[in-house]
Amino acid sequence: MRTPRKIADQYRAMVSSIGFYPAIIITLFMLFAMVLANIEYQSWVMRIKQAWPVLFVTDVDTAKTLLSILAGGLISLTVFSFSMVMVVLNNAAATLSPRVLPGLISNKAHQYVLGMYLGSIVFTLLTLMNIHTKGETLQTPALGTFFALAIGIYNLVLFVFFIHSISRSIQVDSVLNTLFAQTNKQLQNLIAYQDPRIAAAVPDYSDWYRLKSPRAGYFKGVHTHQLCKLLAQHELRMVAEVEPGFFCVEGFPYLALDRDISADEELCEQIHKCSVFYIEEYIGDHYSYGLRQIAEIAIKALSPGINDPGTAVKAIDMLSILTIARLHVADHNYTLLNTEQQQSPLLWFYEPSLASLLEENFDPIRHYGCNDTTVLVNLIEALKNILFVCDYNKEYTQALYRYVQATVYDAEHCIDNPYERARINRMLTRMNEVANKRGDDIHFSLDDKEAGPTIAMHN
Repeated sequence: MRTPRKIADQYRAMVSSIGFYPAIIITLFMLFAMVLANIEYQSWVMRIKQAWPVLFVTDVDTAKTLLSILAGGLISLTVFSFSMVMVVLNNAAATLSPRVLPGLISNKAHQYVLGMYLGSIVFTLLTLMNIHTKGETLQTPALGTFFALAIGIYNLVLFVFFIHSISRSIQVDSVLNTLFAQTNKQLQNLIAYQDPRIAAAVPDYSDWYRLKSPRAGYFKGVHTHQLCKLLAQHELRMVAEVEPGFFCVEGFPYLALDRDISADEELCEQIHKCSVFYIEEYIGDHYSYGLRQIAEIAIKALSPGINDPGTAVKAIDMLSILTIARLHVADHNYTLLNTEQQQSPLLWFYEPSLASLLEENFDPIRHYGCNDTTVLVNLIEALKNILFVCDYNKEYTQALYRYVQATVYDAEHCIDNPYERARINRMLTRMNEVANKRGDDIHFSLDDKEAGPTIAMHN
């Protein structure tokens, strides 16, 4: 017997599959073909055919030829479109990041187009099978042939849209803009949902009972509504101590409860069933996945094989904007079962701290771009912008200052050109001005080196 957890995992795999929407559309086309076959020769349909004879094919040979051409053409169109999808996925994995593949595969527009192709083929073949003999005459499915032709023309329009969409989906700017919009939407939804007064009342869970992970895997979150009902039923409060994306080994304590429930094995199993573990990273699950995918695109752009610092700079700017939005999210998020009646949360989540976001997303960019002055200058400017809008939170400001110091250290050891060091120093001066306006006695700078050889200018 399948457990609810396995059912949930299979549902997630099925919905995110490239064949999910095509399977639904094919089924609908099969039903549509059956309906047309049943009403094809009814009296009211025959009257419509007689009233509009120009729209309907009555000759059997013409209908067979038309349906055969449509079926063959749609099969060729489908093969070509699937081939393009595979090429796009390979190029995206090679030039962008393998983590963006789940988002490209689950693109609803592309699934719809492929579903229309396959559904149209099935519909056309079923209509072709509906040409049969009644008595001594062959009956032509004129109504089915008309719809097959109309659907075929519509598929040609979809093919033009598909070519345009698939060519844009691999462009790095389009991918970055999509990732940024989806991640920003996740953050804005969290900001709109949170009540600062409730978010500030985090319970002290240091002495709570720890529930251990039932298996190894990446913790993606919990089924909040189902879990909140379970907690309310047993009068429990819970804190998820690990952040989304954390890899849990079997037996790792990842949930904290305000009461020891070790004796109630059934309740422990029910709570475990509400936990979600899987490998893929979908932005709709948590904003940190979008930040990570943007950072990995920047890292890939800095690789010697691609060498595209402009993309890295744009990604850094996007990361800075999203990090600024993260500052408005409480470090501990919560979920209310009933937002109108419930005042105290039963379920709390640990959000990634600013320090961890800087380390996970900016560290690789700083490491691979430490020899590129443009990347370092833009990185320092991004940190300056975050500091400029940062609230007076000592933990946040200290994390930013430590990271600026790490960037200065890399620049000190990797950049020797005096002109480039001067560029970095000018940006550090602006950073110091922002810090001093906040009342922080901070001073960042690179050591002065010799100006280099003197160049004589002649008229």
